[in-house]
Amino acid sequence: MAASADDPLPKSIIDEAARWIAVAEGDALSAEKKAALNAWLAVDPRHARAFAAMQDIWAHMAGVPETLALRASLLAAADRRSRRSLPRATGPRRQRWIGPALAASLALMFIGIAADLPTRLQADEMTATGERRIVKLPDGSTVHLDTHSAVALDFVDGRRVVRLLGGEAAFIVAPDPHRPFTVEASGGSATALGTRFLVRRDADGARVMVTEHSVRVTYPVPQGSSAVVTEGQSLAYGQDGLGHAAPANTADAMAWTEGVLVFRNTPLTQVVAEIGRYHRGYFRVLGEAQTLRVSGVFHIDDPVAAINQLQRSLGLNSTRLTNRLIFISG
Repeated sequence: MAASADDPLPKSIIDEAARWIAVAEGDALSAEKKAALNAWLAVDPRHARAFAAMQDIWAHMAGVPETLALRASLLAAADRRSRRSLPRATGPRRQRWIGPALAASLALMFIGIAADLPTRLQADEMTATGERRIVKLPDGSTVHLDTHSAVALDFVDGRRVVRLLGGEAAFIVAPDPHRPFTVEASGGSATALGTRFLVRRDADGARVMVTEHSVRVTYPVPQGSSAVVTEGQSLAYGQDGLGHAAPANTADAMAWTEGVLVFRNTPLTQVVAEIGRYHRGYFRVLGEAQTLRVSGVFHIDDPVAAINQLQRSLGLNSTRLTNRLIFISG
């Protein structure tokens, strides 16, 4: 059966399309490489679809102002067969590792954009990358949505359910003894017992952190499917089951609601990844710099400035393909 234009692209094709974008970005393609690229494009319609999508992402990163229409058009543009010339990045002379790093970054961005579509269809409230928003719910409760986060609401007689579809959110729950307030995420749930708490989804499951009173966390595993998490504690659940409630620094965890991130002796890679959640682009740490640890407070309204602050304080180097793609090294 022929592949539909709406079918997901295999990762192998995404990776190869990203590799060709990286090759074309570095130097003018030789006649031999152009022939190889054209041959690859001709083999399978999905190759051209993936290559066109990568061109859009790269053009987007190279300084084209982002608009909602442009973002929404990224996947639609995947059907195009145009082979526009690629915008050239500015910056220091190309280094040997740039190509593979650029290709890997583009592939990750493509996968992230594709994964957004189902979430957009389900969400009642959703934030863009870098956006934080306070949402008032019909019952008087409040949700602080962090960057690139989404929720769907199911409020009916007898229950209040919020599904966290992605990202992180902080909840301030209005009391209602007749309608429990439950947040569902990653196969588990957290039911408020009159409280304030955060829920964050990650690749393996979710983490619940309580800043006031307590919540009951439930996860469907054979052994111990629920636990009460009290003020100042956090608990994670996911593929390894339901974890144990443990003390947590709730002030640091809530810092993003005030526009900052706080780190204490944290691996640089984790710090950069967290700052990168607020950036419409991609940051990556390479080489020995990945072993460094960082303590500090960073403002998230300007992620590039935060990266600059990190770079100066640690004496690190960076290679920039516009501010949308920054590689940090020792």
